[in-house]
Amino acid sequence: MDAMRVKAFPFNAEVQQFIDEHQRVFVVEQNRDAQFKSLLVNEMGVNPAKLTSILNYDGFPITADVIRQKIFQSLVGKLNPAFAEHELGEPNLSEVSE
Repeated sequence: MDAMRVKAFPFNAEVQQFIDEHQRVFVVEQNRDAQFKSLLVNEMGVNPAKLTSILNYDGFPITADVIRQKIFQSLVGKLNPAFAEHELGEPNLSEVSE
């Protein structure tokens, strides 16, 4: 697992390199419209299937726990439910909202 914090637009070559080096990129945003993901797709030509939005737009600052839960939920959704429950246990998703 790796992380990058992008602070400015237009994007520099490091952003493109980071995306190219990873199979899947979670884009954490504090808005409803996934504006940052849209910029990555429209301005850099990133395949949208490679990006997964983690959105928070309830008016409160996003917490690490919410980010973790939404990433977990996204990953578990790709697994066989029986395997996920057996291997990973039940996550606490009570704070996750769609």
